Amino acid sequence: MAHRPRRRQRPGRPVRLRREARPPVHMIHVEQHGDVAQIVMDTPPVNAFDRPFLERLGEALAGVPAHTSAVVVSSAVPRIFAAGGDIPYMARADLDDQMSYVQLCQDVYGAFDHIAVPTIAAVDGACLGGGLELALSCDIRVVSPDVRLGLPEATLGILAGGGAIHRIVRALGQGPARDMLLTGRRITGADAHAVGLASRLADPGTVTAAALAVAADIAALDRDAVTTVTTTARAVLPVGRP
Repeated sequence: MAHRPRRRQRPGRPVRLRREARPPVHMIHVEQHGDVAQIVMDTPPVNAFDRPFLERLGEALAGVPAHTSAVVVSSAVPRIFAAGGDIPYMARADLDDQMSYVQLCQDVYGAFDHIAVPTIAAVDGACLGGGLELALSCDIRVVSPDVRLGLPEATLGILAGGGAIHRIVRALGQGPARDMLLTGRRITGADAHAVGLASRLADPGTVTAAALAVAADIAALDRDAVTTVTTTARAVLPVGRP
């Protein structure tokens, strides 16, 4: 029986396997340094504040040990503190989800207002939108000179609804705050220090260590006195700022 010759297959293009998009891993962990708790945000690429991230952040703050005397918030993502709200998530969310998300933002940032110990933001990378809202919720901000800080919500057609508007007005006064809010202008860490938005400057790569050192100094003081000063200072409204 005759056999038909086998047809040679033409070489084709290599088959490309489609990779399914993986949801981001929401990594926020707490490290304890004696009486200082360090909340580390580690959700590449930009520490975007979607719902699971914010929920974990709130849980991390609520779960610091009772003996904690100060809390440092830092980032493990290079050149990023936090880029703020998850805009793609907000774009596909319906109105009820958006309102629920904004309430979650307010609850988490508000928790920083109510914890009895001082909180310190270690800003060694871009700090935008909700990231700056978080930093403004802290009592002390340590930044490197070249980082960028800003509230770009107006340029995106959305509102900084997590509390940034009143927090930045309290921090800077009406004039500088309105400039940043209305234009979305970003300023450097050096500028933030010059206008009082940041408390201290530290060289790039040393910001977290500097913030932990400040926290350790605070932890060495009388706890009752620090708690009283912290809660009283938070309650004081700025007077006479244009």
